[in-house]
Amino acid sequence: MLDSEIKSIIKVACTYMATIIGAGFASGQEIVQFFSSYNKGGFIGILLAGLMFALIGYIVLDRVYKYRIRNYDELLFPAVGWKLGWLIEIIVIVFMLSLFCIMIAGSGNIFLTKLGIPYNFGIVLMAFVCMIVILTDIKGVVTLSTIITPILIIGIVAVGIFVIVFKDTTVFSTQTYFSKMTNNYLFSSLLYVGYNSIIALVVLSSLLPQLKTRNTGRIGGLLGGVMLCLVALILNLAIFVYQPSSMTKELPVLTITEQFGNLLSAFYAVVLWLAMFISAVTAGYSFIDRVGSKISINKKILTIIMCAVAVPLSNIGFSSLIATIYPIFGYVGLFIVLVIIIPNVKILPNFHKKNKQV
Repeated sequence: MLDSEIKSIIKVACTYMATIIGAGFASGQEIVQFFSSYNKGGFIGILLAGLMFALIGYIVLDRVYKYRIRNYDELLFPAVGWKLGWLIEIIVIVFMLSLFCIMIAGSGNIFLTKLGIPYNFGIVLMAFVCMIVILTDIKGVVTLSTIITPILIIGIVAVGIFVIVFKDTTVFSTQTYFSKMTNNYLFSSLLYVGYNSIIALVVLSSLLPQLKTRNTGRIGGLLGGVMLCLVALILNLAIFVYQPSSMTKELPVLTITEQFGNLLSAFYAVVLWLAMFISAVTAGYSFIDRVGSKISINKKILTIIMCAVAVPLSNIGFSSLIATIYPIFGYVGLFIVLVIIIPNVKILPNFHKKNKQV
């Protein structure tokens, strides 16, 4: 029984982490934009983000179990009402489709630069593989997350520690390259948590079948947040000790590994592709889950349409999107998080009582 509970906790934690550890995270681009650019203050920002992720995971999954929440509608609408809820729904749907397309595009770049495979063929291949997984519904997404997330964590941590240990200059040097940056790392951390929470909340609200007990959700949410924090700290340290050159690249961590030869670079390219893959699948599944619940169309047909449409749309800039569009969604995500984790206690129980009666 205990072993079964531990496995369930690990599954929940891995699924949670999979919604955050996407290509932007693994490549280091998100870390640069939201943390490393604030120099040493970025480490404090990561600690704050990790704490918030842990609390969000704990509170949301506890609520999912307590009120038997089955989907995002039952989590969102009682907290904000139907009118505002529909506006948020539209924003969330647009964000998820955008993220899915970006991950497809990123995989095309990996295929092109590392394998010499034509870009268009790479994005078609990625879209097709994602389609197969998404068609398996939430069980397939959870299984994939449970398999890939540990590989991502081990790969990112191992490479991060390796490039730090074998750097030929002193760690935490006296460079002042970013001394003119304004000290807004705390606010940047909030935006980071905000936009990442958009898809995380959609996925977490679907995990009721995975929650064997109330503690499964609570511990799984906390564990996911803590592990995200530790992995982000290692990546940020690696980027920090290689600045300023690491701060100006499209794929900072992959660029760092290229200094150690083709083998390490190829290994991390695989890690990065897996991050893109799991990020695309979670974004794509969340998009299908939201749109499929609003319109009367078979989700399998909708999945095929989404993957087909994503191919011509997958030509959006990677780092430019993270620097501009992501912060905008960060504000929306922060609002959603606040209204969900600090709900009107009278509305939520009444809503679920009505559901039970039905």
